[in-house]
Amino acid sequence: MDFESIQGALGLATTAVSLTGKAASTASAIKKLLTSDKAPDKSEAETLLNNLATELTSANMTNVQLSEAVKALSQELKRQNEFENEKARYEFFGTPVGDYVFKLKEDMANGQPLHYLCPVCLNKDKIFSYLRDSGTLKKCQTDTNHHFRFAPAPKRQSIGEISARLNRGGSHW
Repeated sequence: MDFESIQGALGLATTAVSLTGKAASTASAIKKLLTSDKAPDKSEAETLLNNLATELTSANMTNVQLSEAVKALSQELKRQNEFENEKARYEFFGTPVGDYVFKLKEDMANGQPLHYLCPVCLNKDKIFSYLRDSGTLKKCQTDTNHHFRFAPAPKRQSIGEISARLNRGGSHW
């Protein structure tokens, strides 16, 4: 939930209170005009009634906007709570070779197989992106630039070593 959204809702609430206060003052002036001992000035009464209608319309429109802003904030808060509840099913896990990922907690699996999540996507983008197996690496399904080692990389042979083995009659690879 961002600070600007909250500030916007508070601004609308302040405006709604102010407009409601103005409408209440205008209604009070109309009541005073109509209950006085002398005959009410029709022109002044008409002006006050028009002002009251305008103020009530403005207050109503602001209240509708405020209601929409509060609903949006509520939905965002619900979305964030759901995200945090789902994230709580995972634990920060260090791989045997020193990379870090999120691993499904065994007691929170709910029938799902053991799996891992990309920590970059989870923390930065707030998305649950599974890591798929790719040999000694596990790669993020969302961004293949995110990859994590779970085992040491196999030793690479030089061209000379491969050539010598082939010349000795060894296998091609």
